[in-house]
Amino acid sequence: MADLTNLPKHILEVWAIVLVILATIIIMTSLLVCPAMCVIIYRVRTGPTRNEIV
Repeated sequence: MADLTNLPKHILEVWAIVLVILATIIIMTSLLVCPAMCVIIYRVRTGPTRNEIV
């Protein structure tokens, strides 16, 4: 059996890699969702006044 101490050392620990992946997913999701939410909020707030004029 191979000794566990002979395994190659990773640049980062496994938990650090998982945290980086999760943070990247959260950041990319927020970049996609936030502009859409801003547009929806803007249209909900300004929608009724334009409909009354037309």
